[in-house]
Amino acid sequence: MTALGNEPHWIDLVGAHNVRDLGGLPAAGGVVRPRVLLRGDSLDAATIGDIALLRDDVGLRGVVDLRAPFEHPRPAAWFPQLGITWLHEPLVDLSGLADPAALRYRAGEELAELYALMLESAGARLVRVLRFLISDGRTPALVHCAAGKDRTGVVTAVLLAAAGVEREAILADYLATRLRIHLVRAALDRRAEYAHHMRAAPSPDTTGRQAPAMDPQAIGSVLDLLESAFGGAAGFLAANGADAGQLARWRELLIGPGDEPRVQSLGAGTP
Repeated sequence: MTALGNEPHWIDLVGAHNVRDLGGLPAAGGVVRPRVLLRGDSLDAATIGDIALLRDDVGLRGVVDLRAPFEHPRPAAWFPQLGITWLHEPLVDLSGLADPAALRYRAGEELAELYALMLESAGARLVRVLRFLISDGRTPALVHCAAGKDRTGVVTAVLLAAAGVEREAILADYLATRLRIHLVRAALDRRAEYAHHMRAAPSPDTTGRQAPAMDPQAIGSVLDLLESAFGGAAGFLAANGADAGQLARWRELLIGPGDEPRVQSLGAGTP
């Protein structure tokens, strides 16, 4: 259960474990519409049943892939059959979950600082993601990386905040990944490109602390940075090339009235 007391709206798949619909999150002037923005881990291992669910129940039309080249990102062979458009916008991963060479955990350097570094180089890419999402026929869209935790967390936080989603709802959504992270990590450990993951797990620092897998302050610090430096997420996107019409179109697409139909979790459920 999230900090808001609401269950995340999972899209329960056999081949992915952290996919959820962000519909229902409270925002200024309404709530996030269902079947617009999804977040999660990759669909590389999607089964025939998963594909049918994404086609028939979700109506997936767009996929934004944030993975680095070494992770072998590619559009699935079944994307064209479902009319899915794929956008690859790799974000630097500084958490060590995907790339051990980028591991930056050490005494005094917290996940919040790593997210801030990630954001520094992400402005133009986030604007391209925004433009992709507001193009006709691109939603429902899934934004994903390897685990759906760090890179996906930063991108969805910016997108949600730019549309006026409430801060506490953004934090609660970020923390929902804790409910599935053990399943995601186990799946990554079975794949050759992530075989280093367990070997490169962060070591305790000099105080004996273990670098946190989910830091409840990390996404809050991203929102604070956007507010202090740009007047908010919309200002950040505008500073990196988004125009007022694009930002207005995103809010109109994502936010609906408070009486939007309640979005339901789909699938058999994952323990």
